[in-house]
Amino acid sequence: MPRLAAVLESLHFGYEPAQVARAAATREAEGQRVLHLERDETDFPTPPHVLEALTAALQAGETHYPPPGGVLPLRVALVEKLDRENGISCHPEDVVVTAGATHGLGMAVRALLAPDDEILVLTPYWPTVPGVLGLVEGVRWRGVSAYLDVLEDALAPEALAARLRANLRPWTRALHLNTPNNPTGAVLSREHLAAVAAVACEHDLWVLSDETYEHLVFDDAEHVSIAALPGMANRTVSLFSFSVSYAMPGWRLGYVVSPPALRPALGPELAALTTRGVFPAVQLAGLAALTGPQRVIETTRQACCERRDLFLAQLAGQSVLRAARPSGTFYAFVDVAAALERRTVWDLVREWLELGIAVLPGTAFGPYPERVRFSLATRRDDVGEATRRLRERYAGTPAG
Repeated sequence: MPRLAAVLESLHFGYEPAQVARAAATREAEGQRVLHLERDETDFPTPPHVLEALTAALQAGETHYPPPGGVLPLRVALVEKLDRENGISCHPEDVVVTAGATHGLGMAVRALLAPDDEILVLTPYWPTVPGVLGLVEGVRWRGVSAYLDVLEDALAPEALAARLRANLRPWTRALHLNTPNNPTGAVLSREHLAAVAAVACEHDLWVLSDETYEHLVFDDAEHVSIAALPGMANRTVSLFSFSVSYAMPGWRLGYVVSPPALRPALGPELAALTTRGVFPAVQLAGLAALTGPQRVIETTRQACCERRDLFLAQLAGQSVLRAARPSGTFYAFVDVAAALERRTVWDLVREWLELGIAVLPGTAFGPYPERVRFSLATRRDDVGEATRRLRERYAGTPAG
């Protein structure tokens, strides 16, 4: 049963995060306090005016089937936002409201790729990406290392383009980007994106651009939407989410913006083949988030920047855990080779759970057996306490 085997293999990509979550929950049930540096959501509450908008929509009876692509007022507001913040010019019919960015990715892959087509995924990747790709029968993918080298200033734009060209095959049809990147915190510069765009235009490739963390950039980093670059508007599908920017992870609200050529596919696919549309009351709450006070965006950005700075400061002065400075998101992808002591990264994750610290192994994000991902989305005090425990654990330990 080869199809069943392929599905089961695709589901494996979500296994490692789930395993850590279960192990942490077991320890908490036994009375241990666990510092959660493995989670993919911030600890900020959804803004009150968004909650109020949901209540008002429910009381107004917004509980019926929505239009296929999303309610029109939200799509109009998204068009204005995309033009203002992302430099993407589009029409409301080019925007499809989705049940989060993951849902949008699955729709885009089914719309763009046929059996035996291939998509190149820049790595490290979010574990769900290979899982979603594996659920689309016949679609192939390969990873191309990029984000760590960009983060460490070891990959110039022209070198990134050369790396992509070297990995192209006659059956390659698309590229997948995630900037700012989960798990590394790397942000692709305008020049890096221009290099990617040049390859896409030369070889007639689609680009799927996950921009979930668009508002979480630090220092001099700038988020650039590749669809805004010359020649890219008609070959890019951009994926966005309300989860991070508006502290709405559990609401499952996102959106896709794509070229007019995809209008006949994405809206009908959403309505008929997947969710039959996103709960309209949630969409109207998203409209309130988009058009109401925007303080939550800067509050989240500033808090995540402060937690990043605390994390790096706490690791300074030791040589066992080595972290490059993330330019965005709330993640750090830390080199733990010196801490492994001839063990696997899973052994290390289990040891740290005994210390009350939950993190994800680098192997959840690709072939990175000497890395762990820290999520700094939790309380500032928990970030400080976790790094204090790790400094204590490795005090006096020489680098391997």
